[in-house]
Amino acid sequence: MHINKFFGCVIQLLMLAGITEAQPNRELKNLKTFVTEIKPGVFDTSLNSLSYRIGDNLHYLYPLYQLLGSEDKFKKILSAPVYYEMLSQNAARDGDYSAALDYEQLADSTPVTDVERRQISKSIQVLKQIKNVDARRFIGFIAPRYRVIMLNEAYNKPVHRAFAISLMDELYKRGFRYLAMEMLNPEPDQELHKLTYKTGHFAAEPVAGEMIRIALDMGFQLLAYEDPHADQHSATERDSIQASRIYQVLKEDSTAKIFVYAGYGHIAEQSPSNDYIPMGMAFKKMSGIDPLTIDQTDMTEESNFSFGKAFYETFLQNYPVNSPSIALSDDEPLNITGSTLYDLTVIHPKTSYRDSRPTWLALQNRRQPIYIKPSDKNTFFVQAYYQFESFNSKPGQVIPADQTYLQTGKGTYLLYLRRGKYIVIFRDMQYKTLYTQHIEVN
Repeated sequence: MHINKFFGCVIQLLMLAGITEAQPNRELKNLKTFVTEIKPGVFDTSLNSLSYRIGDNLHYLYPLYQLLGSEDKFKKILSAPVYYEMLSQNAARDGDYSAALDYEQLADSTPVTDVERRQISKSIQVLKQIKNVDARRFIGFIAPRYRVIMLNEAYNKPVHRAFAISLMDELYKRGFRYLAMEMLNPEPDQELHKLTYKTGHFAAEPVAGEMIRIALDMGFQLLAYEDPHADQHSATERDSIQASRIYQVLKEDSTAKIFVYAGYGHIAEQSPSNDYIPMGMAFKKMSGIDPLTIDQTDMTEESNFSFGKAFYETFLQNYPVNSPSIALSDDEPLNITGSTLYDLTVIHPKTSYRDSRPTWLALQNRRQPIYIKPSDKNTFFVQAYYQFESFNSKPGQVIPADQTYLQTGKGTYLLYLRRGKYIVIFRDMQYKTLYTQHIEVN
């Protein structure tokens, strides 16, 4: 994903008015104090773009250094809404989902009016015979009708990746063998046979990493379909190239079934504006194949648009859900917001937390909560790496299984890990390795 293109997409969706100051948690407040007062030279203040790698090494705290340490500069460069979107994305990537939701709330500068809320409330109240069904089972049941299933995500919501992981078992059973992901690196140096820092920018987020590892273990073939020259193309050109790259697989393999995982509105089957044709629409037109398109971004916490948030909150008050669900009315799928861009809408429950970490990080019981006790008082950031990956790569080029800077009330760090052997790295605020520890999760 080209960062400049991402900024452009966000700016189209957000306006600049009404932003209030963020209220970060204790850890983020301490980190901001560290980079502005205690150690102001810890990052390069001359950089005008966010840096996720230092040389060939991943540095998970560096974008937070920049955003917290040069707030005024990056608000001016990016715009205030995009600034908060990037804070949200990086907080989520570093294991702080609650802060990610808070920052996304600040990025939304177009609140719904009281009149609009009343209208939304009335539209929900008139719904009849609503039944919420398990989204994973429903999609799995209808999957055999389709050769292509497209699911979207918000880049700052790993919960969407957790749901995608839950679908992979169902889809694999029904003959899907390709996993096409927008986040995968389309350049010649790509690594698609195993997870490394060259697999893709967003693939470095731990839940995304788990999604890729699990897919490869199951036997999926990864497909990088992003336009490698997206920064030189219009949005429509970019999406058309994406669609053609997916369609090429179907032309080469007459039995192929593809699970497509994309960002936001790229999978839409209709155009949301007169000057943009999304990838889903372009694919349908060029291939003659009607994909099953599934949206996750509208009916989820801190929905990616203001009306979505209002619909989400009002719907859950009337029809609560405990797991990812699809609403049926008279046994037919219902899109709560009235959108016709997608075939289905997944309704996510509100996140429940255990010691500040979302419980959905268990990935449908694939992982278990593990408490890590640091022995150095300067510990700030704790990361768990698969031992077998760490032995074959340089430390800075491996994707953590999980990581967080959130400390529990007992001074421990909660990580969610699958069975296996891990190397746990304990780092200080400067991202310096204090020490490592080998653990085994049974």
